[in-house]
Parts: sequence; C-alpha cells; structure tokens
Amino acid sequence: MIIKIFLISHGINDFTMLQRIQSLYLAIVAIACVLLFFFPLANYYHELEGNYKFFIYGIRSMDPEPKVLFNLYFTIPLIFLVVASFIFTVSTILLFKNRPLQIRLCAFNMLTNIVLIMVIFFFYATKIQSMTHIEPEYNYTGMVLPLVSILFLIFANRAIKKDEALVKSADRLR
Repeated sequence: MIIKIFLISHGINDFTMLQRIQSLYLAIVAIACVLLFFFPLANYYHELEGNYKFFIYGIRSMDPEPKVLFNLYFTIPLIFLVVASFIFTVSTILLFKNRPLQIRLCAFNMLTNIVLIMVIFFFYATKIQSMTHIEPEYNYTGMVLPLVSILFLIFANRAIKKDEALVKSADRLR
C-alpha cells in the first residue's frame, strides 16, 4: 500500500507493468547492490602480517594495531560503481514504458558490474596484497553478489526483449 502511494505521488499509475518478471529480477539486482555494503569481498589473514577485511567502502583492520593503514578514499571508485549500478537498476524498473531504453540500461548496468568485478580483482586485490604481503581469501558472499547481479540482469534483459517482441507482434496484427 505504501509503495502504491509512493508510485501515485510520482505519477506512476500503471501498476501492472511494475509487476512483470523483469521488475522482480531488477529488484534482486538492487538488493544485491545494497548487500555489497554489508558483506566483505575478501579476507587478508596472516598470523604475523595482520588481519584485514576488504569491503566495498574500505579496508578494515581486525588488529588492534594495524601494520598497514589504508586511506579513507581508497575505495571511492568501488562505491561509485555500486551506487551507479543501483541507480541504473532503479531507473530501469521505473522506465517500464520505454522498453528499448530499459534494454540499453540493462546492458550498461551489466557493463558496470563487469567493470566492478575487474577493478576488484585486477586492481584492488593485487594492490592490497602488495601492501599487506598477504594472499586474499575470496570465500565471501560479497564476491558472489556482483555475479548474481550480472546473472539477473541477463534474465531481466531477456524478459524485456520478450515483452518488446510481443508488443511488436501485436502492433503488426493491428
């Protein structure tokens, strides 16, 4: 009920279009973007070198006296990519009347998530490893969430394309 009031106040009166399967897929992507801020991406643990957890918003030292201090602004590009992905996802959900734009936004969002994964693995993981001299452990939910986002963006893109094909076929029959 609260969602309906919010949507009506923002000029969205066609609720049936928001109940499509791609909206559910995109909602899962938005939830995965939010969850990235709560789960660590990697753990750097060595008895002598230290214990660090790598989050989207920064690197936390689990030691009382860390040997390596990380700058507060170190992970700003990661935060930017995750927030951009969230904004693209919400925009894609709300632009349900413009399916070609939805398809392009989904593709751009997939690209954003691929860039996020590449930046995490090829820049941040190696940079943190070279600074701490500890091998990373990638067994956390945080590393799976960008992959889940890409998977559900593919599902949403297929469903949007299916809707677009259905609308085009119905227009041909008229």
